Amino acid sequence: MNNDSQFGIKVQYYCDGTPPDVPCREENFKRRHLQFELPLQSCALVVVDPWDRHHIESWLERAGRVMSEFVVPTMTAARAAGMTIVIAPSPEVIHNHARWRERVYPKGVVEPPISAREPDWPPPDFRRREGQYHGFRNPRSQPPGIDTFWKGTAEQLDISPVIDVQDTDVLVATGDQLHAQLRERNILHLFYCGFATNWCVLGRDYGVAAMTGRGYNPIILREATEGVEFPDTLSQRWATEIAIREVEQRHGFSAATSDFIAACDGLR
Repeated sequence: MNNDSQFGIKVQYYCDGTPPDVPCREENFKRRHLQFELPLQSCALVVVDPWDRHHIESWLERAGRVMSEFVVPTMTAARAAGMTIVIAPSPEVIHNHARWRERVYPKGVVEPPISAREPDWPPPDFRRREGQYHGFRNPRSQPPGIDTFWKGTAEQLDISPVIDVQDTDVLVATGDQLHAQLRERNILHLFYCGFATNWCVLGRDYGVAAMTGRGYNPIILREATEGVEFPDTLSQRWATEIAIREVEQRHGFSAATSDFIAACDGLR
């Protein structure tokens, strides 16, 4: 592949502003579009948390379909075009399995501690929600909790078997590792796919918000991701949609997965 290849793709965004002659009111906001022409070598596809299991059965069913129908073809197209592929399956997956840990932490490299030095505030009992602070546990630790679903399986969490991890793919466990790999390769533009849109794709330290904070240009692929929904959002997938709109308004852009694949195919 020619190192000067240009990756052309249409992206969309929301601006919470309006032209001078249009009242700046929420009902007047609209999606707008740009055509990007990006140096291929400055782009990477980042696959977030492509897990093989989850405690939410209905979400796992949808995510499995999205993984097979959209994420896998997206990775195949990116690989054929010569784009860097980064798989970020979570620190838990990396630490649970020697084959992935050895890819991320080569022999002789010391793993950084998972937790940093304890801060001096808030008090330790409050941070751990122990003793008198037990009632302030986070929602997942409130009844009925999720521990019963993960007990005995958390250590088995792995990359989905439909994801073909190749030797040329970059594996990372943390945002610092992702940043180091991108800096080494002079990569600026990050095409995001994976799971869950409103949780990990946005919130991980290798996710959209954190990498925006580091100065990168994120572009989420709309069909190649799936969020965790609520009873009243499930039929229309509104939690997923709103997460994508948050990217489009606050962090970067979105693109159609079909446009991404077509752009990759055009570079073969």
